[in-house]
Amino acid sequence: MDVTDVRGLLGLLLVDGSLVLYRTPSGGYIQLTITAGAKESAFLEDKVTEFRTFFPTEAQINPYKTPKRANGKQTQVLRFRCSTNKLRPVYNLLYPNGERQITQPVLDLLGAKAAAWCWAESAEIGKRGGAKLTRVGNTLTEAMRLHAWLQVLTGATGDVKLCRKRPRIAYLPEEAQKMRDALIQYAPPSRIHLFTGDVPDVSAIRSARTELLLGAGDAGFKGAQAASLVGNHSH
Repeated sequence: MDVTDVRGLLGLLLVDGSLVLYRTPSGGYIQLTITAGAKESAFLEDKVTEFRTFFPTEAQINPYKTPKRANGKQTQVLRFRCSTNKLRPVYNLLYPNGERQITQPVLDLLGAKAAAWCWAESAEIGKRGGAKLTRVGNTLTEAMRLHAWLQVLTGATGDVKLCRKRPRIAYLPEEAQKMRDALIQYAPPSRIHLFTGDVPDVSAIRSARTELLLGAGDAGFKGAQAASLVGNHSH
């Protein structure tokens, strides 16, 4: 991958998505996993479409059952998984010292499109037009770093705080509007309502095509699981 591809993937995965390093006798590979529930099916498709613009792959969205909980129940979700050593540069930047972090060197590489993915990923819009971002790193330091980066890009100033031991960035209505105005041209189609301020029609932004996977039952799950083991690896 070239620098443009690495930047594009960094922006897409800045606040969501898992990268895991697997070591093998031949050197190892990186496994990317992005998951979503049925209500996020269209957004998952947006992310996979974006991923493929930087890294063409035959990997597909498949249904996945979470491990059984104490009560014996499982949750079926949607998962996109791709394994390749070509993701190593992205892994090294997002996981310095093996731990996922939002670092200044990464933010220095990114611009408004990455900020739009960040907003689309976790913005919660209040009834009066204010907003809060809920996926802003694991520490206050990361959240403050992300806030400063967003402020430079959009002019919007927020309030970084802890909520249930997790960092959040809260924006008053006027500041949230600055953010939306600055980033709307980069908005993923399924999350455009977070940039326009409109009340979404949930049924209109879910993907019937992807949700068919969840409705296929165990037979569909097993078939998709088998398919995911073939042709997904590029290493």
